Amino acid sequence: MFSKQELQIIGKTLMQRREWLIKTLDNPEMSKGRDQSQQTIQILDSILNKLSKQLQSNSTSEPNKEEATTVNHYISPKQTSARQAAQIRRQQLMPDQIRVLVVDDDNLLVELMVAILNSASISQVHSANDGMKAIAMMYDANPAYDLVLCDWHMPEKNGIDVHSAMRASERYHNSIFMLVTAVTEAKQIREAIDEGLDDYVAKPLDQEKILRKIARHFPQIKIN
Repeated sequence: MFSKQELQIIGKTLMQRREWLIKTLDNPEMSKGRDQSQQTIQILDSILNKLSKQLQSNSTSEPNKEEATTVNHYISPKQTSARQAAQIRRQQLMPDQIRVLVVDDDNLLVELMVAILNSASISQVHSANDGMKAIAMMYDANPAYDLVLCDWHMPEKNGIDVHSAMRASERYHNSIFMLVTAVTEAKQIREAIDEGLDDYVAKPLDQEKILRKIARHFPQIKIN
């Protein structure tokens, strides 16, 4: 039987593995193992869900004095609990509950993205046509957006600027940020992902590919 702290460490390790797999799914060098990686992500989701239930069960029982006084030098329980809660929430969110912000200075692309999202029953979609407006909308949003789909190259504030502003707000630490970009050079994309981006969407927009990428983070979305 694992202790609460041991479960937290296991959960953090598995989440880090899951996030790495998601970020590398579209790496050309990983193409041969893509199907296996997707299966592994599904297995990790199942394990994380069970860990969360076990932690919740442990929290309702009387705490062990020895465990309560042990100092955990590897992980902050508060941070872990927040990350796990966000992970479980994303797994449970139905499409019509997902709040999305689409950011692009091309109005036609915004309309196309909104139509693609609506086709998957994602109906709570807001839009901004520049980075400054997007940042203002994120800060004013209540509740916060669950997903931000943002163009990379825009005047004044580009997609990386919007991402930095988003992560600066504590309530967006666990939201999903995906760049929408025509950049196809693998090195540039990897560098952007290394900055903490969750994923990217390549232009021209492809409905099936976009929804599959979003479904990696919000598994209740069903792809026909």
